[in-house]
Amino acid sequence: MRTFAVVLLGILVVGWTGVAMSRPPADGVITLDGRLNYPYLSSSGGRMFLQLSVSARDFILPERRPLNLCVVLDRSGSMADERKIDYAKKALVALIDQLNSKDILSVVIYDDVVEVLCDAQHVRNKSRLKRQIQGIEPRGSTNLGGGMIEGFRQVEYRLDREYVNRVVLLSDGLANQGITDPGELNRIARNYRSRSIALTTMGVGLEYNENLMVGLSESGGGNYYFIESPRNLASIIRNELNALSCVVATNATIELTLGRNVRLVNVIGCEHRMESEHHVIQLGDLYASDDREITVELEVPEGAGSAVVAEGSLRYDKGESRATKGPMFSARVQYTRDVSTIEKHHDWDVQAKGEVATSTESVERAMKALDEGRREDAAKEIAVAKQALSASPAAVNASGAGQSALRDQADRLGSYEEMVSGPADARQAKKSIQYRNYKTQKNKD
Repeated sequence: MRTFAVVLLGILVVGWTGVAMSRPPADGVITLDGRLNYPYLSSSGGRMFLQLSVSARDFILPERRPLNLCVVLDRSGSMADERKIDYAKKALVALIDQLNSKDILSVVIYDDVVEVLCDAQHVRNKSRLKRQIQGIEPRGSTNLGGGMIEGFRQVEYRLDREYVNRVVLLSDGLANQGITDPGELNRIARNYRSRSIALTTMGVGLEYNENLMVGLSESGGGNYYFIESPRNLASIIRNELNALSCVVATNATIELTLGRNVRLVNVIGCEHRMESEHHVIQLGDLYASDDREITVELEVPEGAGSAVVAEGSLRYDKGESRATKGPMFSARVQYTRDVSTIEKHHDWDVQAKGEVATSTESVERAMKALDEGRREDAAKEIAVAKQALSASPAAVNASGAGQSALRDQADRLGSYEEMVSGPADARQAKKSIQYRNYKTQKNKD
């Protein structure tokens, strides 16, 4: 779980005003490790988990990096419901108060028409910015894609890799104007992420498309938030701002090179692609106090002696260029025919983390069933996943931390089953479960 204690302490020490800091040195701050659940493997080969761990040290930045931030706000007619537009405006006013003259802010509003309310500029005349915000009124339908693209453009106008470049997209409804195809919208977000512009998405209420918003945040390398009550808007935007204040590496990826005839089966909860001879796993931005756990499923061939299963290195944007060196790891297996040796060296903590990750995929399948109106099938999928965790040998053999991870996930699955089986609004259950599952996958619980 990422904690923000260091961020809050840093704010108390240096505040949100003053000169912008130089880029914090990511070298030596971030570590990368790769562990196998079976470091000793049967000579006939088999399937295994590779657990990747990326950690950033807990430290106080002397001064935060400046922000190049665009807020893209849905002003469609439905934003009048439950005074969502009023809460959004209050949240934006509070955001402006926390920015300083080194920061760059732009605001885009959209219904069926996309309008640049405030083009990208240093935050110097706060009173004028607040007056512009107060003039926003809800109307029309939802050209989410058009608003997002204009938000990216605004950040791109003032793109500076010494800044944290981020678009925050907020919506309460379905994309029904302009580009609406999720695949195309995700492609656009990936394209801008490759230029070190990340995208955070915020869904408000119960009417928006959570599948789209989760997908955009994943493709865009930012965060995703489900905001059931508009009263929580200000605190969520403050959380995002706190996170942005401690970015230590942007557009981070793990380049994974597999051993001979080793096959990648799955990377759970992360986008990945093949590039030359590497599998590139997308991490997005990394923060101080950040701990990421990525579970990779591999199929390892038969063999003898010792063999490299996978090697990996961390890459991230550093100044105006891509970092050429970063933390690295190498994971090897020792083949054996001795079953007792295999079990003696079985890494049960990696096993536990892998099984928790696998269970999140079961939740994703359950959510697909819920989308299709098959509540009974969704509940059954979750129940089977819970039973598998409870019966896992790792629940007995893992360390205290591994056992705790399994118990916590089993408890979450139990609550998901109750929500799906009970009388709760299916929309609320789906968004709540999907959001909690997203946070489990991203180690944000």
